[in-house]
Amino acid sequence: MPLLFLIITFIVRLRNPFSTKKYQTRLINKVILIYRSNPEIVIHDYFNYVLSFLFQNLGSIKKVGIVFYECPGLSPLKIMCSSISIYLQIEHTLFRPGSETSSSGIQGVLPVPGSTQKYLIRIAELDKLSSADVVFDYSRINLLNIQSSPILKDYLKKTFCIRPALYPLHTSSKGRNGVITLFGNPNISRRKLFLDDLRRHSISSENIRGVYFGVENIYRKVKIVINIRQTDGHETLEELRVLPALRSGAIVVCESAPYVEKTAYSKFVIWGSLSELPSLISEVQNNFEEIHARIFGDGSENSSFVRRMRRIEKCNQLAAERAVNRINSQR
Repeated sequence: MPLLFLIITFIVRLRNPFSTKKYQTRLINKVILIYRSNPEIVIHDYFNYVLSFLFQNLGSIKKVGIVFYECPGLSPLKIMCSSISIYLQIEHTLFRPGSETSSSGIQGVLPVPGSTQKYLIRIAELDKLSSADVVFDYSRINLLNIQSSPILKDYLKKTFCIRPALYPLHTSSKGRNGVITLFGNPNISRRKLFLDDLRRHSISSENIRGVYFGVENIYRKVKIVINIRQTDGHETLEELRVLPALRSGAIVVCESAPYVEKTAYSKFVIWGSLSELPSLISEVQNNFEEIHARIFGDGSENSSFVRRMRRIEKCNQLAAERAVNRINSQR
């Protein structure tokens, strides 16, 4: 095994200068893990969070082999040893019929609230993910939607939810200032109209864009993080933003989204329709300390918020263990 590891490491290092995607290797018991050392910046923190679970759990795999984590470009190495592929699914799957991307969706059975329609299921890069041995998804709402389709039952069996509990808990209200949004493109009509509405209500906010590293340092300094959906058709909650902001102690004021109770932390978020958000933000600004204490408690391990966050962390660990158990059962 050490010799095989050295050979594969040499091949990977030989390849790296000729590709924008850089790879790295690690030997974990009987497994050679190959993973991106420069993951896509928009998912950098989540990528590394899942990677930490792989470091912890791959040692439980019983047979010698290679594990490819987000490494589609290294498939020729599979001839050297038995292998498994692990990918992330980090896109929305919950789409309203009639939206601009709904034509590529699979009909699901989850009802659209207040409508006779059923949500569509749209999985980006489905062919790639279908070829994987394990898929990690950030959202229990996504999995609920996928679960509704018999066509995707095999895909569901290998998909596990690791929610983005990315940063250490920091629940203090001290030293916080400001209201932020995190729109990559604030000029998209829906977002622009919303920002115009905030100004009409005399709410001062700052849009943070282009920051992909150290985002938790921003969350820990602000009072309020506003979250609205990208389009009318994208309806999966943006948990990759909401949960990390919450864990950093910011109050999250969020546009209402379907099935948020499945997150298991929805009671700690302030919800409202797009038109209601300005007044909700004003209320939080005027009563910040009181509302912050109501959401986060005293920050002790006995507070409701901290207990729920610890439970989510534990569920993530169990999901990683179940993924490894599935790998062992199939090899």
